[in-house]
Amino acid sequence: MNTGYLEQITDILDNQSLNYELLESLNISNFHDYKCYYLLIERSILYAISIGEVDSKKSQLFFKNLQEVSRSIQGQKLTFIMDTSQMVNIPASAREEIHFFDLSFRKYWSEFLFIYDGIGKVIFDMYEQYKPEHLVGVKKVSKPILAIDYAINIIKPEVSDDVYLNSLSREELIHEIKNLKEKVSEQSEGNNKTNKVIDILTDLSWNGKDTKLLENEDEELSSIYGLMNTIITDFKDVNQELEGLKDDFYKKLQFQVGEVLHQEASLRAIFDSLESMVWMIDTEFNLLAFNNKFFNHLKSQYGITPEVGMNILEQAELVAHYEKTIKRINLALNGTEKNYRDFHKENDKIVKVVDSKIFPVMVNKYISGIVCLTDDITETFEAQERIKSNERIVASVNKNISEAIYRSSHDKGLIFINEAFVKMFGYESKEELYHHAKLNSIYANPDDRQRLGKLLIKEKEATNVEVQFRKKNGEIFTGLISSMVSEDEEGTKYFDGAIRDVSAIKSAQEKLKKQNRELKKLNIELDSFVYSASHDLKAPLSSVKGLINLAKKENDKDKLANYLDLVDKSINKLDDFIKDIVDLSRNARQEVQADSIDFEEIVQDTLDNYQYLEDYDKIEKRIKIDANIEFYSDKRRLKVIFNNLISNAIRYFNPFIDNPYVEIKVKADNEKAIITILDNGLGIQSQYLKKIFEMFFRASSNSKGTGIGLYIVKETIQKIKGEIQVNSEVEKGTTFTVTLPNLKSQPF
Repeated sequence: MNTGYLEQITDILDNQSLNYELLESLNISNFHDYKCYYLLIERSILYAISIGEVDSKKSQLFFKNLQEVSRSIQGQKLTFIMDTSQMVNIPASAREEIHFFDLSFRKYWSEFLFIYDGIGKVIFDMYEQYKPEHLVGVKKVSKPILAIDYAINIIKPEVSDDVYLNSLSREELIHEIKNLKEKVSEQSEGNNKTNKVIDILTDLSWNGKDTKLLENEDEELSSIYGLMNTIITDFKDVNQELEGLKDDFYKKLQFQVGEVLHQEASLRAIFDSLESMVWMIDTEFNLLAFNNKFFNHLKSQYGITPEVGMNILEQAELVAHYEKTIKRINLALNGTEKNYRDFHKENDKIVKVVDSKIFPVMVNKYISGIVCLTDDITETFEAQERIKSNERIVASVNKNISEAIYRSSHDKGLIFINEAFVKMFGYESKEELYHHAKLNSIYANPDDRQRLGKLLIKEKEATNVEVQFRKKNGEIFTGLISSMVSEDEEGTKYFDGAIRDVSAIKSAQEKLKKQNRELKKLNIELDSFVYSASHDLKAPLSSVKGLINLAKKENDKDKLANYLDLVDKSINKLDDFIKDIVDLSRNARQEVQADSIDFEEIVQDTLDNYQYLEDYDKIEKRIKIDANIEFYSDKRRLKVIFNNLISNAIRYFNPFIDNPYVEIKVKADNEKAIITILDNGLGIQSQYLKKIFEMFFRASSNSKGTGIGLYIVKETIQKIKGEIQVNSEVEKGTTFTVTLPNLKSQPF
């Protein structure tokens, strides 16, 4: 781009001492590839220079400024010199904007001179060939100096009429002829051929797709003609394709415009339907846009009717109330985007809560405006506060309630649990249960979860269903579960419920049931006891009483001694009965104690107690004790067991055999002791074996005991968690097998 051309023109003006002014305010210098200068010479001539690459936008700006110059010189028409010799192109888009050749444009100028040089030749020749009517009155001048000379009436244009030539002096005419000769001498045969090529290119540029193929009239230009015809053909093909693309583009553009308009209408509808109050201002606080909410707010609160372009800072009433907002807008103008929440109070009570968001709008990395969004969230805030309050209550309940609260689903497992749930199942934290791989494992019976799930899906809710659960350490406990099923929008089913540990209640219930059973049993036994005890107590007393009456009447000492023996036996029988009753009572009332047991000592003490029984010495006593460990049991109750079983074996020996015996065997280890007492005595009939442990049962009227001895044995053994079994055969003997646990490590 020849940026020094302006200096060449000003040198011409300076050399001729002409007054001129460069119109700085109208010059075009903001393009890197195009410049335009306007020179006002002697206040009567406008010299316009275009330099560089031209397009539609630059052409429009050029002619806009040109018109401003013509209008600024009021009451005077200027001579206009147009210099395009330094332009490098003249595309169709620019040609469409060349209004200075339009006849209507001539009204602004007294004369119109055109520098016929460079690209200016192409422009002028195009119009001369295709639109000659637009060149009427336009004078072409080959050089700027000639145009300036003509304009100031010193030199006339080179293409002149007869009047002009006749007016020349002899010297001036000779000078003009010399100029013409110089011009003619510069033209050669080659220039003529070049002009032909230029004409062809001009035709192609002007007519475009309507340009016809060339007919070769000059052999020397045949290759150029061939090339030009190829270019013309290619140009037409490209142009045809361009037309198709243009049609397609316009169709798509029309569709896109329709879409944009539709989207704009939709966005505007959304904009106005927003619950938020939305408004936008530029950097000078002028309103750019706002929705109906903002319009109604300003109208109702401040009596202001907002309009696009209205300056917020000029509304005194608004500024007074929007002082805080204006400060926030200034922050946004510095690039700060921020959310705000304002609380409005009356008598220290919150009556209104407003949320705001103020942020800058960036265009090409520059802040072009500010958007303000405002929401009255009072109802939402109050609802949230109520929710928070309820959540605090629920959290407090969840923390302090003893029931395990939960929410779960088949796919996700446990979703929510409270602290009581963690504690109830013996885990360390909620997370441990949330990440539990197999939720079924918290059920003692894994099938219970599926069973309960099916029940809830069918019935929608269940109340106080008893389920056995398993703690982390494997301990089983009984829980009552109440639950209901809900479903979200995606169809996922959730199970919400509570579990109450009723192990203590179940234990108490079982204990109560056991006590009821024992009470019923005691009532039955009491009835039997009262009946039998009255008989068993009355019979010995009656015998004693009768023997005393006989003794009073008897003087024979031998008979008196016999009576006394009989009284002694009745008293002993009564004493045994009382001892049995005492043992029975103690067994029922006293707690089990774990004493260190010496089986040899207990067996020997028991045998010593019965050494004075009749026929004691006739019976062989066999003792086998294998108990070389620490064995613990209730010593007092163990003596009761041995006393009754050994005494029965001695009392009911078989007097008709030669070798009666009682065998006592004890084998003890860390877990249990097995006590076996067997004899070869009279034996028990099989039909009585199941009844011998009942209170006051006697197999025959010849029974020597009180009838409650074996009952006491069974009750005593059960009290210390043991078992007793009996095998017997008439005239062959009886075997009692007692199994007792080692109470060393078992609490009672």
